[in-house]
Amino acid sequence: MTTAFKAVYEDGVLKPKVPLQLEEHSEVEVLVLSPAARDADDPTGWKTIDSLIGAAKGVPSNVSERHDDVLYGDPHE
Repeated sequence: MTTAFKAVYEDGVLKPKVPLQLEEHSEVEVLVLSPAARDADDPTGWKTIDSLIGAAKGVPSNVSERHDDVLYGDPHE
């Protein structure tokens, strides 16, 4: 199960703001995203988006126009 939720850090413990569907003593992996740090570095998210440009090396430049051909092969070839 993967879920995202907001929590409050209080008295050294992360306390979810909503009930979680977990059995007692379940081990989970936690990724902490501090809103203050995230917003200060990239308040609009554009820096993150810009960093993805060109990340898919070797993908044809017209992939958006030929999406199915790129994924499944050109039926005319």
